[in-house]
Amino acid sequence: MESDRPDRLIDDPLAARFVHAVRVRTALPTRVDELRSSGAAGAMVASRFGGIRARVMDDFLLAANAAGIDQAVILSPGFDTRAYRLDWPSGMDFYEVEQPGLLGLKDEVLGEAGVEPRCARHPVGVDPRREEWEFALRDAGFDATRPTAWVAEGILLYLSAQGEADLFTSVNKLSAPGSRLAMQYMPMDLVHWFAEHPALTDTTGTLGTDIGSANWNTEPRQAAPARLKEAGWEVRLDSVMDCGLALGVSLHEEFSAVGDGAGLEFPVSDEPDGFLFGTLPHRRPVDRPGPPA
Repeated sequence: MESDRPDRLIDDPLAARFVHAVRVRTALPTRVDELRSSGAAGAMVASRFGGIRARVMDDFLLAANAAGIDQAVILSPGFDTRAYRLDWPSGMDFYEVEQPGLLGLKDEVLGEAGVEPRCARHPVGVDPRREEWEFALRDAGFDATRPTAWVAEGILLYLSAQGEADLFTSVNKLSAPGSRLAMQYMPMDLVHWFAEHPALTDTTGTLGTDIGSANWNTEPRQAAPARLKEAGWEVRLDSVMDCGLALGVSLHEEFSAVGDGAGLEFPVSDEPDGFLFGTLPHRRPVDRPGPPA
């Protein structure tokens, strides 16, 4: 949908192929002119949030690469096609850690489209919710001595508290100084609110799959920004609304409609719902005193 808009934030000519390949029960629109007849499903798919999130992650990866980082890892990329639709220089290594079955379908669609990646793409067929993804990534050629650009676009919502802790432990272990990280982040009070909201709990009938209450994990956990800071990362948290406005898109009407429709207001949180960025600084060696004279 975003790619078909005249004011698109991303351009992914392969996206519609994946929508049709999945064959969900609900017919999902892939063009703007299909929205009027698509009902509730169209309203969900047409959200500008998807375009904003994709563009924010695109810009993060391209900026990291421009700063000299030539190794990227996307955890749970789904049908993401950044290896194909973004301009990468030679020498760029792009790792996709995803469930084997999903990667198989993705490669089938890409093969039928006859497209070639614009960088060295490394599919890593392992569920990123399991600890062994770290070893599978290394086996695929990942070099932990090179700074890495990590993207966890939406996976945190689906991880258990222990699974999230394990993921951050592995990322810390594999990150050389100068590495960067970007992910969608929601404070737990907002996760609870959305997971129980009809806009998500009703998606079984709307989209043919439950993207909220049945799959989001609401176990108590340490907040991701605090966890990263403790591990030595420099952290920045940008709100979804601010990122949208910076890209020329306001989400005010969409977000207000969700709250008004339920007769509720969004919970007030100390942290914004948005995008979490981290940088692992280059540490200077500690000056050690010389031997006594």
